[in-house]
Amino acid sequence: MSRKLLQLMGVAATVLLAGCAGMNIPNSLQGLSGSQPEKSPKAVEHRVEKAELPPASFEPDTFYDLLVAEMAAYEQRYDLTLGNYLQQAHKTEDPGLAERAYQVATFLNARQAARDASQLWVRIDPENPAAIRAQAVEQIWEGKLILALGQLEKVQTAGLEAPFMFLAIQAGGATDEVRDQLLGEYDRLLKQYPSEQTLEIGRAMLLHQLGKLNQALAQINKTIREHGEEPPSLLLKGRLLAELDRLDEAVAMLSVAVKKFPEAPRLRLLYGRQLVKQGDLTGAQRQFEILVEQQPRNPELLLSVALVAMENGMPGEAGLYFHRLSKIPGRGNVANYYLGRLAEQMEDWREGRKSYLKVKSGKQFIPAYASLVRMLSDHDQWEMAQHDLQNAREQYPDYAPQFYMMEGEVLLEQRGYDEAAKVYDKALEEFPDNVNLLYSRAMLAEKLDDLARLEVELNRILKKDPDNAAALNALGYTLADRTDRIQEARKLVSRAYELKPEDPAIIDSMGWVEYRLGNYKESLRYLRKAYELFDDAEVAAHLGEVLWVSGDREEAMKVWDAAVERQPDSEVLKSTIERLKAAEKE
Repeated sequence: MSRKLLQLMGVAATVLLAGCAGMNIPNSLQGLSGSQPEKSPKAVEHRVEKAELPPASFEPDTFYDLLVAEMAAYEQRYDLTLGNYLQQAHKTEDPGLAERAYQVATFLNARQAARDASQLWVRIDPENPAAIRAQAVEQIWEGKLILALGQLEKVQTAGLEAPFMFLAIQAGGATDEVRDQLLGEYDRLLKQYPSEQTLEIGRAMLLHQLGKLNQALAQINKTIREHGEEPPSLLLKGRLLAELDRLDEAVAMLSVAVKKFPEAPRLRLLYGRQLVKQGDLTGAQRQFEILVEQQPRNPELLLSVALVAMENGMPGEAGLYFHRLSKIPGRGNVANYYLGRLAEQMEDWREGRKSYLKVKSGKQFIPAYASLVRMLSDHDQWEMAQHDLQNAREQYPDYAPQFYMMEGEVLLEQRGYDEAAKVYDKALEEFPDNVNLLYSRAMLAEKLDDLARLEVELNRILKKDPDNAAALNALGYTLADRTDRIQEARKLVSRAYELKPEDPAIIDSMGWVEYRLGNYKESLRYLRKAYELFDDAEVAAHLGEVLWVSGDREEAMKVWDAAVERQPDSEVLKSTIERLKAAEKE
């Protein structure tokens, strides 16, 4: 047996014979995984000393498993460490082992194991406030916020710091009803513990989540006056000022805060983001660079500084950071996607193509190919784009329908309608029931003035999915706009409106159907709402037309002029204006 192994066994044996009560663990394993943003406020002094556990006597098999666990931890095999500690904690019901298992589980972010260990720990040692706190943290992770708050109150009463801020942060995913209930409980607890800073910040967070921004700001200002400036309170204040459209105040406050707390990354990140909003990209980039210097392997920071450099017209610096990001496991896709975008900005389609083709399955996969196809099309490399799409369909057959749609969409934009029809027909031979392909083929049929084909394709969709609002709307609008089957159109569009009453395209169709029926007042009601939600040229064309025929030509011209300024190349808008003005002259 090697000298190193004997030394390890000797150290581990010394620890284990003490019953695990005083085990030293790596700093990275200590503390709760449910940390608050930045450092939490100064911990209250523990009024209850942790009870010393008596020496434990372990069976040889247990001792051996724990020895292996400690050696595994030394070798950073924490999965083996966790498995052995959790197994032996259940077997021996030793509180020290349960605590150790919980610490390792939280370090690994193994939530199921942490939940198991915390429940065992609190069952073995039900009066231990640290065990109760561990159980409460796991309840918070599970979303059992009200239940966890009752446990945290016990922890606070025992004199141990309770993570009230962490609970409030997690309430961001709860309902307003739960948040209201929590807010009432925080108010009650603040009467018992009126100077508890974590409760005050947690209360401000809940108010923020409930949209009560001024009340939240008043609370956090009070906390700062009474307890002084600390990163969590300054962080929340900065967010609140920004959301209240007091951006200059937020930036001024944060500029001072990052000098006072130079090692508080979230504060500096918020400061950098507010500088971006303010338009100070150079200042923002400097803040992100400081963050990257402090945390050179932080992928979010590398991405932020790279994006700001890219926006700031500094492609060399942006490329450097994107390349660094690409070396971090799991970040290659996002890095290569933006490297492609960067090359595209530099009019270097060859480098852009290389980067886009490196993006594999994931969030950036389809956007990368969509950008690739458009870039190659813009640089007269359409044959290469089609070649890349064909290869992609063969290499990634699950995404083949989307690749066919990309090809068809670009052909539509190029007005290659016959070529697009061939692409969609081939795609539908392979995927005859694909709803997106059927819909795209139907929209192409409308451009080819083949209304019979359009109706067939959309009815195929509706046969499979009678509540497909997009298909209902498209068919209804086309019937209203291109045929005299207005009542049929009204039924279809009304059903789409029932399904998606806030969709501006459907609201626009409702207005157009009413116009075709001669109900101008009702038509204007829908079209005005659609235009408020989506000031698109086609909606403007419809609204202007109804205003024009209703006699309000001045307002119609205002709507059209504004739309032409935004979308000067809109054919729908131009043809509508020309048609109505020509009719007036006749």
